[in-house]
Order: sequence, then C-alpha cells, then structure tokens
Amino acid sequence: MTSTETPSIPAFYEGRSVFITGATGFIGKVLVEKLLRSCPGIQTVYILMREKRGKEPKQRLEELLNCKVFDLVKKENPEAVQKVVVVHGDLSLPQLGVSPADLETMSKTVSVVFHSAATVKFDEPLKVAVDMNLLATRRMLEVCHKLPKIVALVHVSTAYANCNLSEVDEVVYPPPFPPKQIIDATEWMEPALLDSITPRLIGDRPNTYTFTKALAENLLVDECGSLPVAIVRPSIVSAAWKEPYPGWIDNLNGPAGIIVAGGKGVLRTMVTHGEVCADIIPVDVVINLMLAVAWYTAVQRPNSILVYNCTSGPLNKLTWDDIMNETFPSLLKYPSAELFRYPSGSFRRNQYINNLHIAFQHYLPALIVDFMAYIFFQKPGSFILTSEN
Repeated sequence: MTSTETPSIPAFYEGRSVFITGATGFIGKVLVEKLLRSCPGIQTVYILMREKRGKEPKQRLEELLNCKVFDLVKKENPEAVQKVVVVHGDLSLPQLGVSPADLETMSKTVSVVFHSAATVKFDEPLKVAVDMNLLATRRMLEVCHKLPKIVALVHVSTAYANCNLSEVDEVVYPPPFPPKQIIDATEWMEPALLDSITPRLIGDRPNTYTFTKALAENLLVDECGSLPVAIVRPSIVSAAWKEPYPGWIDNLNGPAGIIVAGGKGVLRTMVTHGEVCADIIPVDVVINLMLAVAWYTAVQRPNSILVYNCTSGPLNKLTWDDIMNETFPSLLKYPSAELFRYPSGSFRRNQYINNLHIAFQHYLPALIVDFMAYIFFQKPGSFILTSEN
C-alpha cells in the first residue's frame, strides 16, 4: 500500500493504541472485543477502571476478560487479551484520576479515544447526571488535550439527546442553558433546591439523562479546541445481531428487560402505543460505526465535529407490536427456568385501564405471594415456580 492510498479499517488500527472509558459497560465490552478480534495488529487497548465494591481494577479486569463475549477472540487468538491494560482512574475525579505516570505512558502511543462511559439511569438526580455525563466529558477532554498523538476522539451520545424535537438532524443543537451554568448550579445549590427546580431546567425533555447528554455535546463543541472529535448517537442499543454471538446481551435494559419480565410472568401490563417505532439498534452495528467513525475522522480530518445518528427509524421499521408478536410465542415455546406466573399480558393504550390492571395483575398477586411467604416463614418473593415444581 502506498502512502497516498486510504488504509482499510484494520490497517488503520495497525500498531495503534486506544484509550476507552466505559469498557466494563455493554457497549464497552463489545468494543474491546471487536478491536482485539477484527484489528489483530492493534498495539494496546487501555481501559479506564476504578475500584468497585471492594474489587481492585486488576480483579475486575480478570472478570471482564472471563466474560463470554471474549470466548471467540480467546479461541482464535489467545494472546490478544494481553493487549488490554488497565488505567487506574475514576470518572468523578479531575483528569479522570489518571496518574501522571499512566498519562505519560499513554501520551507516547495513544492516538484514538472512545468515550462511552455514562450513567444511563433516566431518573438519576440532576447533580449525579451532571457529574457522570457532563463533568466526566470535561475530565475526559482534559486527558485528551495531553495526548499529542490523538487523531480521533469518538464520543458516544444518544439519539434521544434532542428527543424534544420532531426531527433530529446530524448537528449539535443549541443548548437550553450553557453547560457551564448548569455545572455551576449543581456545585453551589443545595440538593433539595436543585431537585425542586429540575423539571423547570430540563424543560420539555423527559429526564435528566437526555438533558445532560445534550449538554455534553455542547460542552464538546465549546471545549474540544483542536481535538478531532466525532459524536455517535445510537438509539436503543440491544442484543448483538451477528457479533460476537447472535443475541448476546449482558443487561436487562430496554426491551430485554421487558421480554425477561414478561417471560417470567412478572410483567402483565404496561402503557405502550404498539404502532410506534421501537428504534432498536444491535450493539454490533453501533460498534462497527464507532470504529469506522474513528477511522474516517483520522483519515479525512473534517474541519468540524461530525455527528452520526445510529438508528433504524422508518428504513427498517420495527414497532412495539412487532416485538410482542415475535417474542411472546417464543416465551411460551422456550419458557424460563423460573416463573412467577404463567406468561401473559398485553400493552395498554389507556393509562386508567392500565392502572386497574396493575392493581389486579401486579400488586394483588405480589401481596398474596408475600402473605404465603410470611405464613411459611420464608422471605417475601421466594415463591417462584421452577421447572421442577
């Protein structure tokens, strides 16, 4: 290949080192696995990791690499996982808590950064959401400004950052408030007062998650300087389509939680407009885009921040009714090993009717089961039907 030819994506990552935040999350795991398996020439994959629940980063790394998602790459290239190196740090600390020694090491080799760390809880208090989604982005930028070899910084946002708009183009929209004002408010304002005015601050956005993700995009525009930044906005990220295994998932967020709860007979009713598009995107599609975006950003060097909406929308439309019609027969054909009740239920369009069904199909059975547990001196919730019952 001559110097004038555009390198392929695996060739682009040849000999490069990357730095990843959020590597222990759903997207992060698949990203690390894809880099190791599809870009065998990659030099080092640095992942930010902190102590959690009494476990040191080294122990957490071992648990991460023992995850089933890495089985294929360990089978094809067992030495590849040795390229994963832990960088001790914390999203809540200045400069991500990265030590001067680790920063010096990364500054010599890291040229691509993927920032996928965030809190995805919709009902997070505003102060927590700002710290994890907004301030953590600023701290990540502090680190990136000290990486002289960086050619691409890919920030993972969400397709719902601007869900208050009827159409969302691939641009960064003006914020409802300057990010700095919101940051300042969370630093001096009492939590009770901040919580009381949160509805006014987020306006027509439904939660603090979408609000702070939108602010983070604007923070990137304001503070990235000359860094080569790109923004990827996935919609509802769910199980893998093809890689590393069809159907692989490690959480119960989004539709996965609905399917599991329905399959166990716990979820019997919920308000949903079945004809509405369930904009689900497989995690491996998101990862493929992220890797391609980093490659394009480095090779083409656009003179502005490019935004990529990673959604299916009407092009390959899937509705919530489609999900129910496809999954419910499978729940009966392949029942869960542990059941609370026989799987049944449906989507409701009327909130009042749904509340009535919740009372009789959720609360009342739960009270009966807890009462039975009390009579037999067992813990509430311990009466579960299994394949042996």
